Amino acid sequence: MKSKIIVIEDTQEDFESLKKTLPLEEYTLLHAPNGYKGIELIEEEMPDLVILDLVLPDVDGFEVCKRIRQDERFISLPILFYTSSGNLDNKLIGLAVGGSDFLIKGSDSREVNIRIRNLLRSKKMFDDVVKLSVVDALTHVYNRRYFQHRLADELERGRRYNREFCCIIMDIDNFKGINDTYGHPVGDLVLKRIGSLLRRNIRSADVLCRYGGDEFGLLLPETTSHGAFITAERIRTLLEKKDLGKPDNEIKTTLSLGISSLVEGGALGTDELVTQADVALYKAKQEGRNRTKIYGSHMEA
Repeated sequence: MKSKIIVIEDTQEDFESLKKTLPLEEYTLLHAPNGYKGIELIEEEMPDLVILDLVLPDVDGFEVCKRIRQDERFISLPILFYTSSGNLDNKLIGLAVGGSDFLIKGSDSREVNIRIRNLLRSKKMFDDVVKLSVVDALTHVYNRRYFQHRLADELERGRRYNREFCCIIMDIDNFKGINDTYGHPVGDLVLKRIGSLLRRNIRSADVLCRYGGDEFGLLLPETTSHGAFITAERIRTLLEKKDLGKPDNEIKTTLSLGISSLVEGGALGTDELVTQADVALYKAKQEGRNRTKIYGSHMEA
């Protein structure tokens, strides 16, 4: 998978020169011609690296760097100052405000590529360590702590850019019966296999977590309630046909799913969005399990 790099550079000629320097089979380059566009693009694209010019037409690179570092989502995001202004004071200020490295335009292409690879490698190592603290050890999907963190982020993005966003809470039907009949080791195996099935059938932008003992949560950015319903029904249908046991012991189960959504211009908070998905899930259970319900005003939250 290609690493995504955002280049904040006001001179098209310099951007084209950088494109020729980098192996495009390894990187996807996105261009922002000024600081404010760059900040907006970073929030939308969540890149792996930012290459930042110091002199920009609206706000200087130092200020852009400071604003990026104020957002905890970008704590591990490498920022490479790449500018023609190479005096020592600028370099020291750039590093002091949160820059990861500093290069002068026209540097040898081999040095540019080595420094970029090193920055990307360091980010991956940092992200891998962080991942250990936010991933459920049994199912290898995200844990509830990370889910709540991302829920707040995605709600903020949905409001800021006036985009729809959905939350699904799903519960394994009669999971206690599986534990009681076959034992907890088999119950753990079922959880692992359901987690794997869910991971394989969602988009890379979606956020899946183990929400509780036998509950999973799914966040779907830029998705309408109709789109979320299609996703939920695809997952539900796949699971009800799936044998989750061992070769000599068939085990089947089903899912009940509840959906809530942030519509354009909505003002829901994180707790309210999860509560509404829970209410819809409870309605699915009430109506016989193995079904998907979308929260509506007729349901009591």
